Amino acid sequence: MEKNSIKADYTREEICDILRSDLIAGKYSHDQPLREISLARRFGVSRGPIRDAFLKLTQEGSLVYETNRGVRVHSAIADEERKVMMKMRLDLEKYCISKYIDEADQKDHDELEILLERFKCSCLRDSLPGVAESDLSLHRHWVARASKNLEPIWLGLAVRILMKYSRLESFEESIEEHDNIVEAIQVKNKDGALKALALNVI
Repeated sequence: MEKNSIKADYTREEICDILRSDLIAGKYSHDQPLREISLARRFGVSRGPIRDAFLKLTQEGSLVYETNRGVRVHSAIADEERKVMMKMRLDLEKYCISKYIDEADQKDHDELEILLERFKCSCLRDSLPGVAESDLSLHRHWVARASKNLEPIWLGLAVRILMKYSRLESFEESIEEHDNIVEAIQVKNKDGALKALALNVI
């Protein structure tokens, strides 16, 4: 079932995941207001889960709340700030991927293979929302497995950096980059994984 199809009882986490994918894929503009009522209607839920999702995404930094203006998409990042944030994201992810290589078991590797295949399929379907979502999910896998404390910090950085996702323009290159990361992880080649990651997180 497609993640954006109608289903009952969306959880806050599912709503957050979908909204993150929407933000990365450019479905919302910077500074665009988001409305509880319309999103509650979209997901078929009360306003409570939407309000909870807004709070979580605001804490992560992709949304912002202002008195008398409500919740809106965060403003665009200045070039200098983007460079700083990209370095922060890369440093966090390097730490997590190194720890992941030490601790991952076969179940983790199997899940990693599934996420990689989803990413490739999205690229081959030319599905920008799918590519955005699966790219984030793939990287999030090793971050979340390595550190639940760092995951929300990483998410906030990654989503803001990836908003207006454009990697589809070079999806063959992106597939190769992710193949290289996963292959290095599977053979426990930390240096190779870190180098491949640095080439991908740009």
